[in-house]
Amino acid sequence: MHGMFQQLKSIVKHTSIYGIGDLLSRAIAFVLIPFYTHYLSTEEYGTLELLDLTGYVVAMILATGIAEAVLRYYYNYDDEIKRKQVISTAIIALWANCLVGVPILLLLAGSISRLVFESPEYYRLFQIMFISTAVGLTNEVPRIYLRIQKKSVLYVAVSMARLVINLTLNIVFIAKFKMGVSGVLYGGLISVIVAGVFLTLYTLRRIPLSFSIIILKEMIVYGLPMVGNWVGMFVLHFGNRFLLQRLTSLSEVGIFGLAYKFGMVLNFLVLTPFLNIWRPKQFEIVEEPDAKNVFATFFTYFCFVVVFLGLGLSTIIEDVIRVMADPQYHAAYQYVPVLVLANIFFMAYWFTQLGILLEKKTKYLGLAAILSALINIGGNLLLIPRYGAWGATVTTLVSFVFFFAFTTYYGQKFYAIPYQLGRLIKMAGTAAGLYIIAGAINPESAAVSISLKALVALCFPLVLYGLRFYSPEELAKLHELAKGLVGRLKR
Repeated sequence: MHGMFQQLKSIVKHTSIYGIGDLLSRAIAFVLIPFYTHYLSTEEYGTLELLDLTGYVVAMILATGIAEAVLRYYYNYDDEIKRKQVISTAIIALWANCLVGVPILLLLAGSISRLVFESPEYYRLFQIMFISTAVGLTNEVPRIYLRIQKKSVLYVAVSMARLVINLTLNIVFIAKFKMGVSGVLYGGLISVIVAGVFLTLYTLRRIPLSFSIIILKEMIVYGLPMVGNWVGMFVLHFGNRFLLQRLTSLSEVGIFGLAYKFGMVLNFLVLTPFLNIWRPKQFEIVEEPDAKNVFATFFTYFCFVVVFLGLGLSTIIEDVIRVMADPQYHAAYQYVPVLVLANIFFMAYWFTQLGILLEKKTKYLGLAAILSALINIGGNLLLIPRYGAWGATVTTLVSFVFFFAFTTYYGQKFYAIPYQLGRLIKMAGTAAGLYIIAGAINPESAAVSISLKALVALCFPLVLYGLRFYSPEELAKLHELAKGLVGRLKR
């Protein structure tokens, strides 16, 4: 148990650093929601959503799974020279993909604009977005290299610098020069170029350029099936925006897009910083003799954090959106709790897929994502015409639950982990009960409402204590940590 807590301490340390950076960046972004909703109409917000999502598709195509394969194949070698060759090969391959792909995309911008918006008038916006996406993609391997080196402070510093530049330019371009959507795109392009120059120079000073066709083939064989996974994941997360635009309106896309941003808050604040350290770390832990129990316990702890935070967000979201956003966006609050639940299942998948990764059976991830995407498309086509954004919300939950169940089945088949189901059920039941109680609280004052509902959510760990959720070892460790904290405060 002591060894597991030491692993946990290391993971929490680096996750906290990544998390602080993500927390600050998301906090700044969410503080600016009133700014964006004031200067951008729901239609413009919807337009920006669809441009961003098209950029996501472009990134998936250009990446060909190479960046994803870097982490797996870096740890295949003990020789430092070979490890550096993995990084260098991936960098060169992505440069080549972008040099070939971007000119083609620039020529097709008008056709893509017609496909997405049924009009060619957005072609210049697509061209800006294509260039920005390509530059961001070439930054990806240097960012992975920082994570491998556990340079969490530098990683966060670069991310924060990029964010500050991006948001500053957005404010200037939108508020002063009234550039609207194009202002957001130009701000993103300039900031990603600045970050890219630094990341590339930093990496090339430490990694000599060399290329191995053998390593590239291995990474493509591993990573290419992941493209199917990412395409499916894209449909699961974002395909509903395109269908909402076709079947309802850009305004509905804007409102649902804001709701989804809140629904994905936990992904940004917890999952993203956690995966920055967990994805390389899990391949180290698997070599330990008690690895399966360590994975099971870590999964419980992770679920505790995301369920606790998800409960808190879901209870206060109505008041938060009413305070932060322009009235035309207020309807977004009603979709957020369901989207939070859907994303909790999505976050859990990152644990349960481990067996698939260990056996290099990535085709099952692609199959899971494609089947889930088909469920998602079918549900959206059936429900959106009748229920609008509610149809997209419910379909998102159903398809994410299926995706989680499918990957868990095959993950367990290849590497069975003894998940602590009793503890997980206690967490789910407690969160549901407290959410219902918080929903009955409805004072007129937003400040009072947020305070009371937050207090209800904060009862989550206390109720679990009453249900004997915590093990004796965990209680002893918590007592030890509390004593240490009290001791430091007294000094």
